[in-house]
Amino acid sequence: MPATPRQTDQSAPHKQLVLILSQDVVAAALLGGLVETLGYDVQFARPLESAEDCVRRVKPRICLVDCTDPVSHRSEFFGRATMRGVSVVIYGTPEALERVRAVALAHNFDTLLMPPELNALEAVLQRAVA
Repeated sequence: MPATPRQTDQSAPHKQLVLILSQDVVAAALLGGLVETLGYDVQFARPLESAEDCVRRVKPRICLVDCTDPVSHRSEFFGRATMRGVSVVIYGTPEALERVRAVALAHNFDTLLMPPELNALEAVLQRAVA
């Protein structure tokens, strides 16, 4: 019997594109796998590609940004991404998220606690698309 999709027809992401920015390749791949199980398409930055160049190339609807990644975790990047209509979600461990709480609040970004629970990840992605 084939696996039934987790999404209902009304809440399906319709192949929304999610960009994951992280220097931790393993963690990004694991997070990407979870995002794909929810029905989203996932892309990653290329080696040595800046976060801004990656957003221009990929044109994602949602960008998951590792809050411990100093390259992509900059206010200038966040401002330009949101101007392009990209919903930004900052993710990390509780300690790391505590350090960037002010940035998340200033930009009205959702945060995602790592490792994510599937329901929490789904809720964050649905809010980002809405």
